[in-house]
Amino acid sequence: MRRFFKTIKATPMLLALIFIAFFFFPAAIIAPAESVSNAIVTAIGLDKQENEYEVTLLTFLSYPNQSYTERYEIFTSTGGTLSEALTKAGLQLGKAVSLFHTHTAVVSENLLKEDIAPALNYLVRVASLPQSCILIGTNVETKLFMEFVKELDAEADLNLEELTFFNSNYVYWNDTSINSFLQGYYSPTETSLISYMPLVESTDDGIPIDKPLQTEEGEQGSANMESGGSGAQTGGTGSGSSGSSSGGSQSSGQQGGQYELINDGNEIIIKKGKKVADIDRDILRGLNWFSSRTTGAVLILDDVNDENFDHAQLAYKVNQKQIRQHFDYENGVPVCTTSIRLFVNLTEVDASKEELKKKNEASYISDAVRDKIEETVKSQISGAVDVFVQNKTDVLEMYEHFYRAQRGQTKKFLKQIGSPDEFLSHVVFKVVVSVFPN
Repeated sequence: MRRFFKTIKATPMLLALIFIAFFFFPAAIIAPAESVSNAIVTAIGLDKQENEYEVTLLTFLSYPNQSYTERYEIFTSTGGTLSEALTKAGLQLGKAVSLFHTHTAVVSENLLKEDIAPALNYLVRVASLPQSCILIGTNVETKLFMEFVKELDAEADLNLEELTFFNSNYVYWNDTSINSFLQGYYSPTETSLISYMPLVESTDDGIPIDKPLQTEEGEQGSANMESGGSGAQTGGTGSGSSGSSSGGSQSSGQQGGQYELINDGNEIIIKKGKKVADIDRDILRGLNWFSSRTTGAVLILDDVNDENFDHAQLAYKVNQKQIRQHFDYENGVPVCTTSIRLFVNLTEVDASKEELKKKNEASYISDAVRDKIEETVKSQISGAVDVFVQNKTDVLEMYEHFYRAQRGQTKKFLKQIGSPDEFLSHVVFKVVVSVFPN
């Protein structure tokens, strides 16, 4: 015992650990699980019907079972403010709504008609929604979207978190989190990008589920989605709560149709918190050439003619990308010089049998191929820039880049054009593309 006290006296940290264990470990062992008093929300949907917010929560419910299965339910509530809607959702659940583990926030196009920043600000500052939460826009009611996501997870074990993580890290030129949205919102150009995943009637182009979705009537409203439309309209729900559990009986609504989730990399341009325009995969390809974080792009070269191929189609995969940009003024005009070094492999050849015998190695690159790749990259960049100039949305953040690199000249130039919104239209883009075998 004497040796024990001598050891504690020589190492006071050990005494501190014993103190912590004595007072806190028993309380931690007997404390109830967090899920007993808190509803763990994994995804939240934001909508607006008339003058009321509609909040839809995809909630994890824990219960004893022997199959190691997770159970998710959907709860919807409305209110004049988000705080009121979340409070009503908590009353439905009989638990406090916890957004600490929420990984996805879905907003409807109906809500995107107005500034969504105040709503997101509230959820981040007051309701503790993580800023790393991925932001998604959709063309239907978020309640219907959540129903689809829940069934997709049950049928194919494919959840929304996996889809959004892949897009945000490997498809989009920057992440589409709430943090990224707010940074763009509070920037001088007030422009952001968020991902776009619409639900459409069966077209064999999307991710389907076998179960027809139920559209509810009465107090819970009705979902009436047109394929490719701008959104779904809901019936009045009044000021009360419109909570719904996805496990409800089918007698409470009418049978809906078969829907598919379109996840093809599309995004929405947001300016001043409102939707401005959609950008498709082709525009996104042009945007991605300005970012080194997106690799794995495939370049399809049509009608290649060189010493080995005659009117062939070649596909090259971009394995590595190095980008350097220089921002300067020439004769008082902002010039962005972008040097792009591409390291590519030949992955697919559509040519005659005789031509394939000559050249089919992955490292094959001729002068004609280099010219084709350079032409393709410049064409995609030009198409993307034209869209952003047309919508006066500086997604490329050219104004901020020039302001940091040439502050004095940028301030002087801004006085001439009058507004940062006009800056992108005056920028001259010079692109130099160098292609190497990987």
